[in-house]
Amino acid sequence: MRYNVTMFQAICAVAASVVLTQVAWALPFNQDMVGSQPVTGRIMRPKEQNSVPFGSVDTRIGSRQEAEKLENPLKGDALSTANGEKLFGAHCATCHGLWIKGESGATTWQPSSLPVGMPSMNLAMQLYKDRTDGYIFGTIHYGSYSTLMPAYGWKFSIEEHWDMVNYIRKMQSEIK
Repeated sequence: MRYNVTMFQAICAVAASVVLTQVAWALPFNQDMVGSQPVTGRIMRPKEQNSVPFGSVDTRIGSRQEAEKLENPLKGDALSTANGEKLFGAHCATCHGLWIKGESGATTWQPSSLPVGMPSMNLAMQLYKDRTDGYIFGTIHYGSYSTLMPAYGWKFSIEEHWDMVNYIRKMQSEIK
């Protein structure tokens, strides 16, 4: 019996050394093409001069001024507004507060609980109601000039920007 255990241990040791040798040989697996262009050119082609990747023209917003001139393509869409409500609740309500529908059907704005000295921006104010949809879109995309709002253009798709604009407009219209 002692012989079988020792033989089993020897077989395991040989198998482990073979496996570990193969693993050690493959360890620099991500270093194969570092710092070199593939010879065939099939994997990494150089960018063509004066070209634009397919689909990027639709989503490129050049500046805040361009964004302010944009027209809302999803204006009044119920599905867009519902998605905007979810996005606003998850990403914007921390600073901007929430719109709460009461039992009577009236909508009220509840400010956020930011630290003292940092008032939350009530988007139901007339100042924001008078802004264009493109202005709100640009503020989401580029951030705000005068407040601490960072740019979220990297985080949301263009459709999600418009979804939040639609939700904000819906809630602004419901508050008297």
